[in-house]
Amino acid sequence: MMRPSPSPLGVLLDLVAPPLCIECGTSLRTTASPLCPRCDRGLPWWRIVDGCPRCGMGEGFLPEPDRKGTRARRPFDGCPGCLSEGSALHGCRSLLRYEGAARRWLPGFKTARLPFGPNVALRLAIDHLAAELGRRIGSETSERPDWIVPIPLHWRRRHQRGFNQTEPIARRIAGILDCSFAPGMLRRTRSSRSQARSVGRERRQNVQDSFRSTARFGSRSRVWLVDDVLTTGSTLDAAADALLDAGAFEVRGLTLAATLPARPRAVRRRSDYHARGPDGR
Repeated sequence: MMRPSPSPLGVLLDLVAPPLCIECGTSLRTTASPLCPRCDRGLPWWRIVDGCPRCGMGEGFLPEPDRKGTRARRPFDGCPGCLSEGSALHGCRSLLRYEGAARRWLPGFKTARLPFGPNVALRLAIDHLAAELGRRIGSETSERPDWIVPIPLHWRRRHQRGFNQTEPIARRIAGILDCSFAPGMLRRTRSSRSQARSVGRERRQNVQDSFRSTARFGSRSRVWLVDDVLTTGSTLDAAADALLDAGAFEVRGLTLAATLPARPRAVRRRSDYHARGPDGR
């Protein structure tokens, strides 16, 4: 795996204290990565068989195993959920499964509050993951969006927390891909309950009509939305709907981690966009 260049924060830390792996404490030669090679290899990297690349949900969208126990590859046309109810997302890419290190790091990064915010080791870990996601996308496709947009917080929650945890993630990815970072393009119009303890239909109802685009898009405009964790896809789907309603041609989602749900999502009402289809017809 290609290693990133040290960040300015990492260079400064090298001068002050010897870098240590944030997982096992092993001494590192440089802070180009906050992980030793062993811990880096042990991260729960997302695999194609883990989820639907359109909506990001971890459903069994591949064919059933044949007599030899193997799964044949097929052109992807959507998981059962996408086929039955449609998805506002044209695709979704997650870096990790939400387990192990991802489950330890991401909640702490989200709930840390200013003035101190997340600790240095945690910031380095999230920065490392965001950069790796950007590099992997860059190597997988030559396509680039017109804008990379972080999922916004409602102003009350942002005031309480002091920052939006998705902004540094989106900013890092935009820098890696040399794309425009647009944190003000999407607004949260109402304060919804925390999604942490919500599930399924409750999550979708919680974020329904919660977003509004501050921009009107021309034809062929492409937007990539960034969130930290994908659980049911409800937040990304609601945000994508708002961007499509504002004229965006295509919206994709990027997340650092995604869960592997045990059962399919409940069917929900299709929007006009879903009825038109992804090509706008």
